[in-house]
Order: sequence, then structure tokens, then C-alpha cells
Amino acid sequence: MVAEFNYLTEFSWLSLLLLLGVIIAFIAKKIKFPDILLLLIIGAIFGQIGVIELDMGFLAGLGTFALVMIIFESTSRFKPREISQLSPYAIKLSVIFMGMNLFVLTIFTHLLFNGVFVWREIILSLLFAAIMSGTSPSAVLSMLAEKSSKLVELIEFESIFNTPFTVIIPLVILKLYLGVFQTVEIVAVSFLQEIMTGVGTGLVLGLVAFRSMKHIYMEKLSPLVVIAVALITYTLANYLGGNGVLAVTALGIVFGISNLKEKESLQKFVSIFTNFLKIVVFVLLGLLIKIPLEKSFLLKSLMLFLIYLFIRFASVNTTFKSSDLNFRERIFLSLNISKGVAVAVVAFVVAASITTSYIKTLLDLIFLFMFYSIVVSSFAARFHKFFLRRQTSINELKGVKKKAAESIKK
Repeated sequence: MVAEFNYLTEFSWLSLLLLLGVIIAFIAKKIKFPDILLLLIIGAIFGQIGVIELDMGFLAGLGTFALVMIIFESTSRFKPREISQLSPYAIKLSVIFMGMNLFVLTIFTHLLFNGVFVWREIILSLLFAAIMSGTSPSAVLSMLAEKSSKLVELIEFESIFNTPFTVIIPLVILKLYLGVFQTVEIVAVSFLQEIMTGVGTGLVLGLVAFRSMKHIYMEKLSPLVVIAVALITYTLANYLGGNGVLAVTALGIVFGISNLKEKESLQKFVSIFTNFLKIVVFVLLGLLIKIPLEKSFLLKSLMLFLIYLFIRFASVNTTFKSSDLNFRERIFLSLNISKGVAVAVVAFVVAASITTSYIKTLLDLIFLFMFYSIVVSSFAARFHKFFLRRQTSINELKGVKKKAAESIKK
């Protein structure tokens, strides 16, 4: 009887949280304020009270489900022309940002929070840097969906591209720490296998599933079939040794370029369902944010986050050194570094695999960085008119004016 009462109490609190989440999302839309930050704050308040204790396995499963749907919904709206125009810049920015993080952020993280120069401890700092190298599609797209600029589209595409590698690379580092990989050759083969198998699974299942749905539409079943295909793609890719997130990314692109009957209705259903999952997950993520009260830890975390912002700014400047982007536009790109479901899912896996004191410190740091990054990105989105005073086109990214001026000088 007592167990049943406890179950009902937790269920009641969870129901209240979900209701508050929906209300918060509605209010945020009305006042044109990013809803993700408010959802996290509501969850964090309840988390500090400690009225709900959720199982890590449940959170990891729900987070993975939400991640699959968010990735699919985001990539399904890309058009071939946008992909061909923006992919070179998005990929270059993602690679440079990842590289700088793995080198610079690893060093400063280790100096500030560890200081013991043992190989296994350094790998954990490297793991943190890899996790922080991605941006969250859900966070970025929800805040910037209504803004019209090539920079916004670039951020969208960058977040879609780097999310799979935010999952792949940290898990490779984790396996290296746990001793699963014995040689560099095994690491390289595993990395390539995840990419090739993941993309291949997504493309094959996408072509088969959506070609069969080309002329068939059932109002009550077709949207559920799309969701089921996305989940099966993720699961099958992982089972075959590939990366599920990358497979769903490929599946979403195939869906986006496919001609399906009542395609808009399918996209609308997927969008509504994904938005519901986003509300649920970000409220629950807030529950996990246990802000350490130690003054020294908070100061060190803020110092490291400022270094992280500088790394992002340096990455943006390196990527677009030949472009016509002005200073405010570069700052706007630098501030859009919000973290979300992908980071949380990897953090759950790490928490279940390693239990050292240093990894607990890094997990606290991960959730603090999530909070900091969403605050900063929310600021950039709220005051986007200050940063984006013109409709940035593809010509500004290419640096047409700068190249023309250089050719005239010659």
C-alpha cells in the first residue's frame, strides 16, 4: 500500500511538471522568449526540492527517443539546395570547433579541475571536451526557427551535422578509457564502421520505406509508421555496429527529398509529437541540474565557460576569415552553442559506466555548461535584431565583396 502511494505521489508530481511545461511553452511563445530556458528552470526548481527521483535508465531511454525524433524532424525539412550551399561551411565550422575543443578545452579543464597528469585522467578531460563540441538541434531550432537569415540556416545545419559526432567521438573515447580498444587501428576501424553503417542503414531503410509510402496515405496509421521507421532505423543501425543518430539523420534527409502523399500532414504530426517530447525532456533535464554550492567550483566553471566561448569565437573567425561577415554576425554565431538532449544522453551513458570522483565533477560541469550555454544562446536569440541587422545571404558567407576588392587591388 505504501509503495502504491509513493508511486501515485511521484506520478502526480510528474503530471504537474508536464502541465507546467506545456503552460510555460505557451507563455514563452506568446512573449517571444525561448521556452527551453524556462523549462530547464522549472525542472531545476523541482530538482532542488527533491520531490521526484527518476531512474537513469528511464531518462536515458526517453532522452534517446526524443533525440531520434528531434533529429528526424529537423533534417526532414532541409532542401537539397540548402544542403549543397551550406554544408561546406557547417562541416568546416564543426570540424575546427571540435579540433580546438579537443586540444585547448581539454588542457584548461584538466588544469582547473584535476591537475593530476595521469593518462587515464587526461582521457576523462578529453571526454568532457568532446561532449562539449556539439550544439543541440532542439535548442537552436526552437529559438531561431522564425528568424530569416542564412546564418540561422547555417546554425541549423551545423547543429544537425555535429550532433552525430557529439555522440560518436565521446563514446569512442569512453571505450578507449574502459579498455575496449587496444590499438589505434581498432579505434579507426570502429569509427569508420559507425559512420558507414549508420549512413547506409538510414539511406536503405529510407528509400525502401518512403518509396512504399509514395502513393499510400492512411490518416491514422501513416504518421505512426513514420515514427516507427525512425525508431527502427536508430535501433537497427546500433545493432549492426553503426551510429543510430547518423542513421536517423540520413533517414530524415531521404524523407525531405521524397515525394509522399500528404507529406505536409505527416510533417505536421511529427512536429507536434516532437515538440511534446522536447517539453517533457527539457523539464526532466532540469531535474538533473544540481548546482554545486561550492564558490570555488562555480568560479572555475564560469572561468572555463568563458574560455569555451573564446574557443568558439576563434573557430568562427578561422572558418569565416575570407567571408564578408561583420563583427556582430560573428559574435552571433559564437554565442549559439546551446546544449541539449544529445549531451544529456551521452552523460547518462558515462554516469552508468564510470564512477570515479573526477567523472562526478565532470558530470556536474556538463550540466552546468548546458545551463550556461542555453542562457547565452537565449540571449542571442532574444536580441537577434541587434546582431543580425541585415539579411545575410550566401554571398556574404562566400566573401564575394572581399574577393572582388582583392581582385581589383591586383
